[in-house]
Amino acid sequence: MKDIDKSIRAALAAEDRELFEEFGGEQSLFEMIAESFRGRQRWLMIGMHCNMFVLVALAVVSAIEFFRVESTRAMIAWATGFIVGCLGTWTIKLWWWTRTDRNALTREIKRVELQIARLAARLRPADDAAESS
Repeated sequence: MKDIDKSIRAALAAEDRELFEEFGGEQSLFEMIAESFRGRQRWLMIGMHCNMFVLVALAVVSAIEFFRVESTRAMIAWATGFIVGCLGTWTIKLWWWTRTDRNALTREIKRVELQIARLAARLRPADDAAESS
């Protein structure tokens, strides 16, 4: 993958190289987390993370109480609470990762759109000169 990146950088003009360097780096995990809390859907992300913390607390309390009770019925109830808490947490995490992946993909598409627009702007003067002849 690094070889193709080197080939692309070599083919770009100096002006394009600066732009590529500005937008070319991949985000770290912490940058992706911070970016997920920006934008129009930040309240949805905050709400989902609050729900996730509640589900984690449910799983922890259920696990502790599972070992404290003595009746089988209570054990089954606390084990069910633990399973619900874990599955809910995993579901929210999977949802969050798909949203993060979507944001990264959108960023890549925007980068390609920018390159196409810059290429079209560069080719336009040549087309205008050919038409006026």
